[in-house]
Amino acid sequence: MRTTNQNIFRAYDVRGVYPGELNEEIVTRTAMAMAELYPHCQKFVLSQDPRKSSPALAKAIIKGFTSMGKDVIDLGIAPDPLFYFAILHYGYDGGIALSGSHNPPQYNGLTLNARQAPDKEQKDIILSDLVGIKQRVFDNQPFKGASQKGKVISLDLKEEYVEYLSSKIKLKRSLKIILDVGNGACGLLPEMVFKKLGCQVKTLFDEPDGAFPNHMPDPYKEENLRDLKKAVLEQGADVGFAFDTDGDRVAPVDNKGRVISGDNCMLILARQALSKKIGPVVHCTRISQAFLDEMKEKGIETHYSVCHHSAVRQNIVENKAVFGGEITYHYLFPLDYYLCDEAFLTAFKLAEIVSEKDDFSQYIDSLPKYFPSIEVFVETPDEIKEKLIKGLQVYLKENNYNFVSVDGARILFENGWALARFSNTGPQIKIRFEGKTLLDLITIEKKCLKIFEQVGIPIIKDHYTQLGLVK
Repeated sequence: MRTTNQNIFRAYDVRGVYPGELNEEIVTRTAMAMAELYPHCQKFVLSQDPRKSSPALAKAIIKGFTSMGKDVIDLGIAPDPLFYFAILHYGYDGGIALSGSHNPPQYNGLTLNARQAPDKEQKDIILSDLVGIKQRVFDNQPFKGASQKGKVISLDLKEEYVEYLSSKIKLKRSLKIILDVGNGACGLLPEMVFKKLGCQVKTLFDEPDGAFPNHMPDPYKEENLRDLKKAVLEQGADVGFAFDTDGDRVAPVDNKGRVISGDNCMLILARQALSKKIGPVVHCTRISQAFLDEMKEKGIETHYSVCHHSAVRQNIVENKAVFGGEITYHYLFPLDYYLCDEAFLTAFKLAEIVSEKDDFSQYIDSLPKYFPSIEVFVETPDEIKEKLIKGLQVYLKENNYNFVSVDGARILFENGWALARFSNTGPQIKIRFEGKTLLDLITIEKKCLKIFEQVGIPIIKDHYTQLGLVK
């Protein structure tokens, strides 16, 4: 049963509802198309999250690769950090990470990674190559299989990963830590590393369960961190960490049970990296002006990036940056590790900072404070979301607004900014505002919501309440 919704092939990955959009036939043909597009690649890594659809889809991926004569290194249920470690540390040719990430349980998805040429490194496959794979998946033409099928090799790299990653981290003191892995693919892996570092650790919801019975493992939404905040306070922990389904994002909770924002994480992790080496920093378009102001004051070169870890990674390479990330809890550490999305390393880096402070919450309170809105997701069909954002850019240019067009439109004002961009992972336009004061925030929101309505971005009444406005 092949889907007719080709929009499941997005800018950086493949995502859809199982089985109506993403199903066994689609993923088998995707694996076969990868094998055809990268004939020099022989060994592909496969990981999966615990969703109910993952075992069937994993079998379909294996079928696709092996029918083309390619070997599959099967990690079973494993988070993204282990997937990338297998590829980058052991030099495999690429692979597919099977996960719906933070999407609801009925979704699943594919992140594709491949060695671009025999003498090139592995990297995530983005839009340019995904187009070719997409065309091959949907062209209804048969693939020319191999005369000899590839092999399937089951591999458990947890111990090697724990040894390697723990060697990268130095804590000034032992910490009491609470982890919430939300029944996702992370399991007890982060606990294993923290215990190796001498910490006292308790993990919540470590049993993989694709129904996610306790809460969705999406740390960017604070309602999913209630259990972690409660446990940190009850156990008197130094810090807590909540991971998402596939382990590419992590949100910290301080010793007072407060969620530390992605903006604050960006700032303290950038400070840490810059203490080792001065160099450029890459950030997403959603970054707080407080971050940019501090970098400017320190004379640090900064670069806007499209909001996706693959784009941030590319910008880090191009600009020889010492750190990069997004406020959605994606961070990369070129000074210390492979360039990949690594939430476990993020947690360990933050733990290093916690171990250096007598009271982590006091350090967080000392950070500069501006006034951001929440990020509002405006449901917008895939077919028109990009057109609306391009229309906004035209309007801003014609009316002489100062704006950054790297990813959507970040409209710059004297005392703040507004951002509207279309999602790379779903049928949404995402909107966020920030002001240096609360009054600045409200003023900017009111100005920009009128602009958005003028160009046809569908702002509905409820959004005003979410943003803190009364219409």
